[in-house]
Amino acid sequence: MRSWSVFLLSLGASILLTGCSDLGFYWQAVSGHMDLLNRKQDIRELLESPGTSPELKRKLKLVESVRTFAIQQMAFTDNEGYTGYVDLGRPYVTMVVTAAPPLELKAHQWCYWFVGCQEYRGYFDESDARSYAEKMEQQKLDVSVGITTAYSTLGWLNKPWLPNYFSDPVLSTFLLRPDAELIATLIHEMAHQVVFVSNDTSFNESFAVFVEQEGLRQYLIHSGNSDFFEGNGKEIYKWYLSARKDRYLFRQLIKVSFEKLKILFASELSDAEKLQNKQTIFDELRKSYELQKKEFQVLSYDNWFAKKLNNTHLLGVQRYLSHVEKFASLFEKQGRNWLQYFESVRELAHVTEKERKQRLALIN
Repeated sequence: MRSWSVFLLSLGASILLTGCSDLGFYWQAVSGHMDLLNRKQDIRELLESPGTSPELKRKLKLVESVRTFAIQQMAFTDNEGYTGYVDLGRPYVTMVVTAAPPLELKAHQWCYWFVGCQEYRGYFDESDARSYAEKMEQQKLDVSVGITTAYSTLGWLNKPWLPNYFSDPVLSTFLLRPDAELIATLIHEMAHQVVFVSNDTSFNESFAVFVEQEGLRQYLIHSGNSDFFEGNGKEIYKWYLSARKDRYLFRQLIKVSFEKLKILFASELSDAEKLQNKQTIFDELRKSYELQKKEFQVLSYDNWFAKKLNNTHLLGVQRYLSHVEKFASLFEKQGRNWLQYFESVRELAHVTEKERKQRLALIN
């Protein structure tokens, strides 16, 4: 499962405007993001430098190619985003805390300046994230802490009137992925600059997931046997199709357990009985994965299942995939035209959450 994209508030003005107890959170978000910007290097300069390793050059050339394709063929806004590179020196950019009631499949939300309420809380420092997670656990919530390898400022800092210094950089964590996932990650993050709805995480992430999937497919077909790839375009596309099948198998496993938990939590059993049966459902989920593991072709979910699973883990899967099929259908209805498609999604973004869900439900 791909890592979650984290949307951190990275405008210094937020610190000046807020007088709440979250001042420390905003400060670490701003200072962490500014640290990234201070270390950003121009990709063009890196490509021209004799000191840049051949593999890093290959990956950065691929980034440039994907970015150009997204702008020219997918109608993405042409701005300074992702023209710079930051070597993080670690396998993650932020740690994310998520939470949920132990007997509800409903994600806890945190509300921020400018971006509204979201279902996660990101920290640049791991100790800060784990310390905050402990506080949430004291509130008797299901809590999880996970790493993220990508995030976006949602276009806030990629404006033409802002200096390039502030634009979103490509992170070294992007480049740790196989080529197909690197392409998908970049397109996913660029998609968040096109449409973002405050207080509707599932809508935002499902939209970006569809765009990354279709954008990746189109890019691989368009690029053919490009020298950017480790092998060739056909082999990368073959890997992508296998990975898509694996993700579908994984989602089906999660869906079964999700539905079982919905029924359990709505039952008349006592809380103690619900908690006991909840653990049984998670144990059955692990067993189902072990029985079906041989069917997975290129992806492994061993690390995911090695966790002490709770409601937040299932909600994390649902958050990214709940509306993907609806967005795919909408794309077809718009004649597979990206401009028309983005405009139709923006229309959905401008109505109330209730109406948005109703309209999405009617798409087939």
